Amino acid sequence: MKKLLSIICSLVILALSATTASAVDKAYIKGDADMNGRISINDATHIQRIVSELAECKSFWQFFTADADNNGVVNVNDVTMLQRHFAQFGTTLFDIPDGNATIAQAAVTMSYEQRGDGYLAPGKKIYLDAFKLISGGDTITRSCDRFVCAAVRWSGADDNYPLGHVGTQADYLSSHPDKWQVLFNGKYMDSSTYRTTPPKGLQPGDIIIECDAPDWRTHTFVYCGEGLIASIFPNSADYGYDITSASYDDIAPQCCYWYLSSTYFRVFRCVKYEANPKYKYVGLHG
Repeated sequence: MKKLLSIICSLVILALSATTASAVDKAYIKGDADMNGRISINDATHIQRIVSELAECKSFWQFFTADADNNGVVNVNDVTMLQRHFAQFGTTLFDIPDGNATIAQAAVTMSYEQRGDGYLAPGKKIYLDAFKLISGGDTITRSCDRFVCAAVRWSGADDNYPLGHVGTQADYLSSHPDKWQVLFNGKYMDSSTYRTTPPKGLQPGDIIIECDAPDWRTHTFVYCGEGLIASIFPNSADYGYDITSASYDDIAPQCCYWYLSSTYFRVFRCVKYEANPKYKYVGLHG
């Protein structure tokens, strides 16, 4: 069934992009269906509407209701999944843009492209601009907690996400189940099992908190997924980067491989973005 749906999907995309595609067609192929320059939840409903007009097949409709993760609701995770689907059938002309539609997209946009680029670097201009916007005057830009906070706030996920430190962020995540779901039944996962390979079931935008004990939280970073990072930085697609991370005093935000250095870790997922975010729609270009 999935193969059939992929074939149908590719036919529709090819139909949209055939010969001289219009600006509207190109916008749909990119996932930016409302043509406002960013990928947002509004695009999912636009895509839902246009595809429902193109096909009546029930299976096709189920695949393209915009509920890409098939959990019964249209949420921000669906947007990143739709981006991935569209990227598979488009060309480099229709690369997924950077931006701040989701936590993961904001994190990648603010990060240096390759592991090592962030070492003793000041940070990309768009990260420094976003950090200035959300930080209230704080100047510690090279730090894991500050970077994660910037990604969360600038994406419009949670305006109140703490700037730091990691322990404060972990306590906040645990105490706000209305916005943040703790994965894997809330367990402290054994890092030795997942030292260089993330556990199955992660989604772009998941927040990882590393710890050496429940009350000793040491590091945090954003899982972004190999597909999203490769879409935004196609020249580095072969490296297999799947996270974005920073480190106190020495590393500005950069894309890199999944790696755990502490004893345990926990994973949190935003399940409710802000209805009227304070920082998301402030224009930043870097």
